[in-house]
Amino acid sequence: MKVSEADLVEWGLRIGREVCRPVFIGLSGPLGAGKSVLARAVAEGAGVSGYMPSPTFNLVFRYEIGADEAGGHRAVIHADLYRLHSPEELAGIGWDEVAGDEEAIVLVEWPERARGHLPGDRWEVRLRYAGEGLDRREIEVRPFGDPPPLPDLAARER
Repeated sequence: MKVSEADLVEWGLRIGREVCRPVFIGLSGPLGAGKSVLARAVAEGAGVSGYMPSPTFNLVFRYEIGADEAGGHRAVIHADLYRLHSPEELAGIGWDEVAGDEEAIVLVEWPERARGHLPGDRWEVRLRYAGEGLDRREIEVRPFGDPPPLPDLAARER
């Protein structure tokens, strides 16, 4: 499916508002493809406000947001594994706690750097430029295991 950056933001906001928790979403694609744009939109939809720096150098940011009316999510975790060179480095960032957090929406850029250490129940979102200008992306969304459902990307809010 081809989407614009505005479509990514809209979908991300809906994920943050609507998704069952906990959920792990891996975000793959080349530099600048929209991984951080989507992660920030999900976090905003979940209730994170204010500036969200890229976790490229800090690797992991956790945003506490409190419980929703149904007692759902309490945090958004945004991790960027781009700077990791081997899976052995995962222990140094507290990966087991990140990947296994049962109260958070966990958004991980460059999840392929953690192959073999990813949760069995997860979503993987792959983004790449569609070749029709910088605003168009091709997106592939795949479940692994039995993750909670995500809002339909094709359905637009009106």
